[in-house]
Amino acid sequence: MKKHLRLLLFLQLTVLFVSAQDSSKVVRKGFIPKDKLFELLYVPFDVPAGTTEIRVKERYDKMKVNVLNMGIYDANGYQDAAGFRGWSGGAKKEFFIAEASASTGYIAGNINAGTWNILVYPSTIAPEGLSWTLEITLVPGKQQKIVEGKPAAVQLNTIAGWYRGDLHMHTLHSDGRRTTDELVAEAKAKKLDYIISTEHNTNAANLNWGRYDSKDLLIINGEEVTSTRYGHWNAIGLDAKTVVDWRYKPEDGIIGKYVGRVHQDGGLAIINHPFYDKGDKTFKFDEKEFDGIEIWNGEWNVLNALALKWWDESLRKGVKKIAIGASDTHIASGSPNNLGRPQTVVFAKGLSKNAILEGIKKGRVYIAAGDSVSLQLTVNSAGKTYGIGDQLPKNTAADVHLTVKGCKNTVLMVIGDKGLISSHQLADDVQTIDMKVKPGSSSYIRVEVRKADQTMVALTNPVWL
Repeated sequence: MKKHLRLLLFLQLTVLFVSAQDSSKVVRKGFIPKDKLFELLYVPFDVPAGTTEIRVKERYDKMKVNVLNMGIYDANGYQDAAGFRGWSGGAKKEFFIAEASASTGYIAGNINAGTWNILVYPSTIAPEGLSWTLEITLVPGKQQKIVEGKPAAVQLNTIAGWYRGDLHMHTLHSDGRRTTDELVAEAKAKKLDYIISTEHNTNAANLNWGRYDSKDLLIINGEEVTSTRYGHWNAIGLDAKTVVDWRYKPEDGIIGKYVGRVHQDGGLAIINHPFYDKGDKTFKFDEKEFDGIEIWNGEWNVLNALALKWWDESLRKGVKKIAIGASDTHIASGSPNNLGRPQTVVFAKGLSKNAILEGIKKGRVYIAAGDSVSLQLTVNSAGKTYGIGDQLPKNTAADVHLTVKGCKNTVLMVIGDKGLISSHQLADDVQTIDMKVKPGSSSYIRVEVRKADQTMVALTNPVWL
């Protein structure tokens, strides 16, 4: 709080009455020096009774270098999520909130009288510092009808099977460049069974996914909890109204509180692209608190290989984290991050939020480069059949059966806690492999399928022996 107050010393305030009967404008200006990078600055302004719309415009210098992120909290305060009314990060330079509508990323509803706060957060500052201006227009008017949101359906069927989906994506509600209409249309065209909405630091999209309810595409709520300085993580399986806060540091020691909030909704917490920047590990929070790791983000590359190595080393130490893959898509095409590439394929008891999350939590998951790739891994032991994510009885022989489709001219590798167990050339589009694993030779087996250039085609979570 002291840091926030120190930053307020750079603040100037001007109030302009644009039209006595229509609106008033509040202009706030300030300067952020280079040494205040990543500091949170709350810019307060008073909203009089009778206001039905708030419009905010942001300007700052050296916009090709500086980045100033932006969000807003209403009169309920900014100390927790109670007053949260939206976040656009650095994706927008202006937004509005009205009683019946709002800019993407922001939440329409009652414009309560009192002190509101705009949160500005510099994630890049030029050596000369950053000068900024906020223009806030307060518009009075006749009270509008509050429009209730329409969250997505939570269950489409109860048919057990393998379901294909994408766990990481963005639209105009954060820094994506497509509408929710366009995203849903593309997901259906690619025949995905489910998608998980993960906008940066906002639940605005989650409030209205029910507009797209259908019998063949399940939409699950989520949020990419985003701290530029400390890393990103996905909260998946949230209730529509849940917002998971991001405003804390690793040294605060409270990440467990926010992961616990996700679990309270029945959701899971997934570490995103942990080697996002130049090959350095950019995720700084305590990974022990998290359920899984996004080891495959978009096209396979060296950063994904580093994430895979980190996950594999954890497995060998007996740390069970679920591996998932996702596109992190922002645009419809022309990017290494295209929707549904890769896909997280989950064995679930049905196409529902709870069933998909249960399947992921139990590790009944493999990752495929696309919809033409499929992989079946089963293990027979002591008269029973086990699959990906299952635990066999200790010290029993394991008869492994693999069926792979869509992986012609690749190499399949069976991997254990001591490294490579066996490798197999896949010459045909459909191929089966049978092998035995001796009791006690490994605590798990998992499978990777790669092209000759080491590009990943598919990989599984472990079967635990």
